[in-house]
Amino acid sequence: MQRSIRPIHPSASWALATLLLLGCETEAPDSTPLDAGSDVPISDAGSVVPSDAPIADAPLVDAATAACAPLASDYTPRAAMSSTDTWPACVSDRGAYVRFDMSTSSIARTTAFERIHLDAANGRPAGLFDPSRDPAPEEFTAARMVYLEPEGLDSRLVRRTDEHHPQPTPSNDCRMAGVVAAYPDYCAGPARLLPVITASFRDGQLGTAGTAPRVLAARIEASLLWFFYLSVYKESLTCATATADCDSAWAYYTGGAQRGGPRHAALSRYVLALEPATHDRIWDGILAVRCWRDLDRANPAADAVLRERARDQLDRALTRGVAVVLRSRLRAIAGASPAEASAHLAFAQVIVPLLDRVARARSPADADRLATLLAVTDPRSLDADGAVATLERLFPCP
Repeated sequence: MQRSIRPIHPSASWALATLLLLGCETEAPDSTPLDAGSDVPISDAGSVVPSDAPIADAPLVDAATAACAPLASDYTPRAAMSSTDTWPACVSDRGAYVRFDMSTSSIARTTAFERIHLDAANGRPAGLFDPSRDPAPEEFTAARMVYLEPEGLDSRLVRRTDEHHPQPTPSNDCRMAGVVAAYPDYCAGPARLLPVITASFRDGQLGTAGTAPRVLAARIEASLLWFFYLSVYKESLTCATATADCDSAWAYYTGGAQRGGPRHAALSRYVLALEPATHDRIWDGILAVRCWRDLDRANPAADAVLRERARDQLDRALTRGVAVVLRSRLRAIAGASPAEASAHLAFAQVIVPLLDRVARARSPADADRLATLLAVTDPRSLDADGAVATLERLFPCP
């Protein structure tokens, strides 16, 4: 039997409260309660899909992932609007993401990623991340200016945490040098990503580092895509105490798009082009987080088990999405020119160490094998087929 779908009718007081939280992004929770943060809101042009606008059911898998199926505990809004899963009825059942706030600053950061790559309006009509060309120093300068915009990518990357790792105590503030130095895995943004991005922009601007500019651009690209992956997962956690962060989790992956709609940006643009089934599973995970938060708002005593089911579903699919992007770069090496192959290898060499945590949890032997295969300096010596096969064993399903 089809469950009834509860329409949302926000009260005037709730609407006023959301206006006070526009564009916020909070720190990961520690021993003190979180507030809504103090980020400056950045308006976007995205539209909110009404809660009564159903999204047509779609297959849960396609040929690329035909052996995969959702777990019995997963939220499956594409299957008869979630009527066949174990989840209670919620706002996500119609398949659209329903925002808490009308403005979501994270959308501007995904847009900035696209502008770093291609920004014809500001004199950069060629793609910074195009492995078939070497960007000029002035292109790196223009791209860096976008990266450093106020409340933009750099403002979040310098403090981005990896919430897969235990939070340090007594402070989990990764803006503190001592915390970063002591907990580099948790403080992945400043400890793992920022050094790569900073050095690559610097060397690209100087043009004298001895490293091909397209290699430097590939390192920036890989680091920023990983930032988006970490951001989705982190915002799905702080969403528990700040509803604006639920919207940020959605926006950091989709760029503010609805499933099946235009304007997918950053990581979602890559995954959608390469493996639509995995893209759809990531969307299911995003809607699972929104569903849990809807249920939690209606019943604050809703247990954390449902929250972690939603976050685990989202993270499994996101991890597969990153693996799919990495797989495409490895496969591209065989038919590429030596210069292009070097850029693909540079991209892969940024991503593989960042995937090591989950790879090692699944198969230490395969994690070691993948790391060993990628520890080459010349792409011609890389066993790309072996690396792809290992990657598929580690991350077979979304």
